[in-house]
Amino acid sequence: MFMNQDQGQIGPTKCSIRGDVFVMQPVPQKHSLHPACYLCGATNIKKKFKVNDHHIVQCRTCSFVFVWEHWSPDALATYYKQQGTDQVYGEVENRVNLNYYYESLRDIIQAMKPGGQLLDVGCSEGQFLDVMHGWQCHGVELEPVAAQKAQIKYGDRVFNGNLEDAGFSNETFDVITLQDVLDHMPAPLASLRKCRDLLKPGGLIVVKVHNISCLYARITGSKYYAIVPPVHLSYFNKKTLDFALVESGFSVLSHKYISHILFLKTIFFRLSEGKQRGLFYHCFKLVEHSRLGKIRIRKNLHDIITTWAVKL
Repeated sequence: MFMNQDQGQIGPTKCSIRGDVFVMQPVPQKHSLHPACYLCGATNIKKKFKVNDHHIVQCRTCSFVFVWEHWSPDALATYYKQQGTDQVYGEVENRVNLNYYYESLRDIIQAMKPGGQLLDVGCSEGQFLDVMHGWQCHGVELEPVAAQKAQIKYGDRVFNGNLEDAGFSNETFDVITLQDVLDHMPAPLASLRKCRDLLKPGGLIVVKVHNISCLYARITGSKYYAIVPPVHLSYFNKKTLDFALVESGFSVLSHKYISHILFLKTIFFRLSEGKQRGLFYHCFKLVEHSRLGKIRIRKNLHDIITTWAVKL
């Protein structure tokens, strides 16, 4: 018998495959498996890919795509400590590229909320907080090195660890942002509900995720650059992200595909999926320290969705 996520650790299981549907049987595994879709609770799950020794599966009921293996918050924290930070993306010279998106997002937020208390979940080194002038900025970051860099600027307003352990009081924040972080979380609905608790009445949540249904993702399949388990555990599209927000007590306001600016070398590095081999990594090394590598590319493949919702 399986246990629900809310009841504790799921018992060890394995899968056999009947057609393209997983059938779960008890047997030891490195990671236990989700017994059902953790967005809608349905058990009708089909296989899609196997990447990095992880099964990428899709719920037939709500269409949500996720990693079947269950990672606990503690296991993820250990994993991120071992991985460290993405030095290519976090380079000082890349700040102007990051700010292209951050400043666009800031302008939209400020048109909806003139100021107040803001929490950036997964704040990395505090790059987004740096552009939010006039706001009382707070952050949460799981990776220790990035958190320390943010703490140099924001002190104890940045917490190193999981959102659930940060100790913020309910109804504290006017705006909460989750940028490239919800797809990392092992229990996204629980995280969204926690954000709802932390928001003031009528507070705004902004969620940015990769779009598993974009044309580029459909063409590249298992090679889609965002399919990198266990870094990304959940793979949303507009429909499933809206479902998650509504289930968590929000009313969805709007969506937008905001362009990003990347160095050419960063694109090659991203396409290499962090593997220090293969064509894309070879291209990255060729241009890493050249002027060619610093050519700035404007990217908008509708592969990134930013969604605004309000607390009900």
